Amino acid sequence: MGLSMPILFLSDSGLHGDLLFSLISESLPVEWEKAEFGKQKHCLNVYEAVIVDCLSLTSKSIPSAEFIYLKNLIHPRVLLINFPADMPTALSRPLEERKFTFLCDNRSSQQDLLGKLGSALQNTRNKGEATGKGRLLLTKREQEILAHLTTGDANSIIASRLHLSEHTVKNHMYNIFRKIGVKNRLQASNWAKMHLQAERI
Repeated sequence: MGLSMPILFLSDSGLHGDLLFSLISESLPVEWEKAEFGKQKHCLNVYEAVIVDCLSLTSKSIPSAEFIYLKNLIHPRVLLINFPADMPTALSRPLEERKFTFLCDNRSSQQDLLGKLGSALQNTRNKGEATGKGRLLLTKREQEILAHLTTGDANSIIASRLHLSEHTVKNHMYNIFRKIGVKNRLQASNWAKMHLQAERI
């Protein structure tokens, strides 16, 4: 099953970047796009994640043009691969502050790289699906009930407010819990606060 959005592989030009991209794109079956730093076809928000080949971030403390570009990159999911094992703090700290994920350094084996990258992309996909899917699967009535649940009301009160029987509310609750993957009212309430509010704004 492919992702709805492509993954962007950023690298400098040259044989190394091409070979690394071939290895990754052939081994991990998702939709890929490759670009040189700052030359991607689309704006970054169309990509599910951005994978950055950090070969050009040498262990020298003088920032390269690629580093300056990277430091200003805005995307919620940036995974760094092939970075220098001895990267100086002056280079690593600004990237850590941006919450970039340091996945594997330039001493990693091919197998290690593919394993870590594969599971990181799977996690990205699962997070996106869990939040988006839950909202899409809930009916309008279920979303109403879930919104009432966040106020701490008992089923009987929710039932009278929505002009439903208590039994119907219980059935809806069961379906809501199953769809959003929670086990109790507190978890459902927390889920609703995170996802339903965002949807209404």
